[in-house]
Amino acid sequence: MSTVGVVIVAGGLGTRLGADRPKALVPVAGEPLVVHAVRRARAAAGVRQVVVVVPASHRAEFDAALSRECTPRRSGEAQNDAACTVGTAELFVVEGGAERTDSVAAGLRALAPEVDVVLVHDAARALAPTALFDAVTAAVEAGYDAVVPGLAVTDTIKQVDGDGHVVATPDRSSLRAVQTPQGFSRAALDRAHAGGEQATDDAALVERQGGKVVVIDGDPLALKVTHPADLETVERLASAAAPGAVATTAPVLIVLGGLPGVGKTTLARAIGRRTPIVHVRIDTVEVAMARAGATAVPPATGYAVAFEVASDQLALGTSVVADTVNPLPVTRTAWRDVARRHGARVLEIELVCSDEVEHERRVTERVADIEGHAVPSWREVRDREYADWAPTLRLDTAALTPGELAQTVLDAVERLSI
Repeated sequence: MSTVGVVIVAGGLGTRLGADRPKALVPVAGEPLVVHAVRRARAAAGVRQVVVVVPASHRAEFDAALSRECTPRRSGEAQNDAACTVGTAELFVVEGGAERTDSVAAGLRALAPEVDVVLVHDAARALAPTALFDAVTAAVEAGYDAVVPGLAVTDTIKQVDGDGHVVATPDRSSLRAVQTPQGFSRAALDRAHAGGEQATDDAALVERQGGKVVVIDGDPLALKVTHPADLETVERLASAAAPGAVATTAPVLIVLGGLPGVGKTTLARAIGRRTPIVHVRIDTVEVAMARAGATAVPPATGYAVAFEVASDQLALGTSVVADTVNPLPVTRTAWRDVARRHGARVLEIELVCSDEVEHERRVTERVADIEGHAVPSWREVRDREYADWAPTLRLDTAALTPGELAQTVLDAVERLSI
């Protein structure tokens, strides 16, 4: 296993947040953001050192905030750095520079020579889960110079010139909104900083040197606190995860997809019998709209209603299982966006039935359990437009019972806890 060091940059002044202190010192759920960030980082696999880089003007406040995590001791007298041991990881506080790149370089210099994988993280993304740190480290260990977590961009992006005139509309399918922690081989990051160039993130420095950079799946919980609304979201999520809180994890959006007849509703109900969760079913939404007088309800309309119903539940901290064919990239992206807006975890599951004879039997013998619902024919199922998908899980309903499938899903949810 690699020896991992984490550099947490905590120099943001919180101007857009309207705070009276550096952003990383703003409390959420009774603790400064930087403390939440440190706790998640130090729990990651292989982490031996965590270095927090702070503005010199507020060094004393950061020392005080982080002293709650351990008993400080003196180390590195030449740099006058405070350090202490937290579990198996040392925690250091060092003073940063004028620019972000300078601060990362200061943190990099504080790491021990034996550290061979470096994760660079923003304290403003304080709820980035430990599992994301582990995923980034694993990708670096697979041979990449730099690894960047990112989420798919759901908004249309316009490139404009200095006068605000649109000059291009990039294809958003190729765009990612990047997050931290970003991971690097120590050698690649040392080379990137040797030139003294500035960049908004360290992966850009590695890119300029021709390094191998890859983007992996990010996490909605790694949202960045910039504006007051972001702070409200993080406060709710952190409070839900605090000891003694009613909810012990952030809400989860379980998105079930697959052709009709594979067993999505059966699985959703099996999950609901085992854990408190709201079941949002597209068939129910569409039939209800038809009963209310809507004629020829377009599929997109049913999905739009389901997105809003699920959104309301996630906003309350309630987990949701979405029961839907989810056939196209646009619907899949929209579900992810619903989760992102509420800081919820998303678990995408595609159900298949590998036994075609069994699948046809289910479809042809299926009896509608919603009055007024017209179930599709086997021909309609086979001809249904359904794009290839890369979900979190792909489960075969021909091989497992509903109970076994439900337990598999709940085990995956457990691994998503922050």
